[in-house]
Amino acid sequence: MDKFIKPLFSLACALLIAGCSSTGKIDYMVVSGSTDEGNDIFATLIEFDGRWSVPAGAMSCCRATAGAMVGVYEQKFPEKVEVEWLDKSENRIYYGEVTIDKAGYKLAKSLPTFTLSTGEVFKEIKPYLIIGMGETGEIKVWISNTPSAGFTGRVLHELGSGQAQWRENN
Repeated sequence: MDKFIKPLFSLACALLIAGCSSTGKIDYMVVSGSTDEGNDIFATLIEFDGRWSVPAGAMSCCRATAGAMVGVYEQKFPEKVEVEWLDKSENRIYYGEVTIDKAGYKLAKSLPTFTLSTGEVFKEIKPYLIIGMGETGEIKVWISNTPSAGFTGRVLHELGSGQAQWRENN
């Protein structure tokens, strides 16, 4: 019986380790924050996996569109994002974190080409990781092959969502 249990246990451990393996590194990706159009916010934190962050700041436009963009080199594709922002219209500070779907790494490595209105086809695709912060505390994470709509062949995959908590801005 031990002859069967030890190999079975080893196989189960190997499968568990493979299933829990982290995502791989991305040579280059673009990260940005966005909000609902007309919602003025000031992001104070956009941090990934508690290890690396991107500069934050004032935002006032366009969910699922890459606003102020930052190029990121040689980072592991993130598994979670932590955000904090001040919503000026409500005078609230929102904060929260969202788990990012591990499938995002595979999507980032296989994004399709897209075409400009001029007919020019872009074949060297950069993944755009867009962090959306909504006016009532919604947090969304998307991956796209372009910074915004208006391109033929744009894909936009939601990789995670959540609801931030808030406190008064005193």
